[in-house]
This record gives sequence, structure tokens and C-alpha cells, in this order.
Amino acid sequence: MLLLITCAIVLAFISVGRSMVALMKRTRVPGSLLSVYKMFLLFFVYLTMIIAFGSMYLSLVILDIPVLQEGQVDLADMTLTPLTRVQSVLYFSAVTLLSVGYGDLTPIGVGRWIAIFEALIGYLMPAAFFVTTIVDYRESPKL
Repeated sequence: MLLLITCAIVLAFISVGRSMVALMKRTRVPGSLLSVYKMFLLFFVYLTMIIAFGSMYLSLVILDIPVLQEGQVDLADMTLTPLTRVQSVLYFSAVTLLSVGYGDLTPIGVGRWIAIFEALIGYLMPAAFFVTTIVDYRESPKL
């Protein structure tokens, strides 16, 4: 079980890295500042990040490592259903990546460091998207 969860965490890190590389690649779209391809890519990267970080949180919760709590209830509490846990970690991951968070779920322990890293990526992705789009536009041949 521990090996399976470790593999899930490693795969989550790999998918985060691959998504960031895909976003940073320069793909020229001649004559246009913004392409549908780039928008779908950005959406896909965000979705991948949410799922990858959510799986990291869930893996740690399954290992009984406290990472998130809602009010005074730890997500590792055995009375919670698996569906509730999955919904909670995906919600927390999305809120952390896309904003500062709402405070209804609180990271604790190692979850704080994962949330900091996730929030940092969430803030840097739009900047990377903007910069690569402008650089691609300036380097594209003018018609």
C-alpha cells in the first residue's frame, strides 16, 4: 500500500513538471496574439495541477499523515466517506491553486508546505502564459 501511494505521489510530481514544460514551450501561431490552442493548454495545465496536488493530499491522508482539516475535523478521520475525502482534497487543491483560499479547509503539518508550493505555481502560471504568448507574438513573422 505504501509503495502504491509513493508511486502516486511521484507520478503527481512528474505530471506537474510535464505540464509546466508544455506550458513553457514556444508554439508559434503566425499573426495571432492569442490562440485557442494556448487557452486549452492553459486549462489542461490547471486541471492537471489540481488533480496532481489533490492526489498528493489524498495519498498523505490515506497514509494517516495530517495535511488538511475542516474546522476541528481532520480529513484522516475514519468516519468520513472516501467520496467526501476526494471532494475535499480536490476542492482545497483548486482553491489553493486558483486563489489564496477561503479558510474553510486548513493545511496542517506538511500540507502547509505543499499548499505554499501549489499557491506559488498558481501565481506564476498566468505570468508564464502571458510572457510566452507575447514572446511568441513578437517572434512570429508579420504578414
